[in-house]
Amino acid sequence: MKKISLLILIVSLISCNSDKKTSEIKTEPKKLNTELIGIYEYKALKQSENHYLVIDTLNGKYSALYYGAEDNSRFGILFYKNEIKKLTIENNTISFEIGKRELCENSLMKVVKQERNLEKKSIIAISRGLLKYNGELLKDSVKLKCQSDYGDCWDSEMTFEKLTDKK
Repeated sequence: MKKISLLILIVSLISCNSDKKTSEIKTEPKKLNTELIGIYEYKALKQSENHYLVIDTLNGKYSALYYGAEDNSRFGILFYKNEIKKLTIENNTISFEIGKRELCENSLMKVVKQERNLEKKSIIAISRGLLKYNGELLKDSVKLKCQSDYGDCWDSEMTFEKLTDKK
C-alpha cells in the first residue's frame, strides 16, 4: 500500500512539474501592428481604375478587403470587391489570395453616408481564376507581386501607398 501511495505521489509531482513547464512554454498572442491598419491605394493610369487594399483587425487578427479592376475582353474594364483569403502578415511580409470575383460596371470603392444611398451593383461577369499576392510591407506602402494562371492580374508588380488625412 505504501508503494502505491509513493507511486501516486511521484506521478503527481511529475505531472505538476510538466504542467509548469507547459505553462512556461505558452507564449502571448502576437501583438498586431496597428500602424498597418488603413487604406492603401495603387494608382493606375486612369484614376477610376485604381486598386485599394483595406487592412483592419477583427477579433485579434488582421482582416482585409481588396477593391480592384479587371480587364475583361468582352466588357472592358470591370470592378470587384473581395474579402481577402489566407491573409498572412509576418515580420515585413504579406501574402493573400483572392478567389471568385463578381465583376461590375462601376467601381465598388464608394463612401456613402447612409446605406440607402448605395446603388445595387449589377454583376456583368464572374471571374473564377485565383489571384495570389505576396510582397513586402514598407513604412507607408505595400509592394505586391501578383500571380494568376489565367492572366487576371492587373499588373505583375504593384505598389500601394497608404492614404493619410494629411493634405
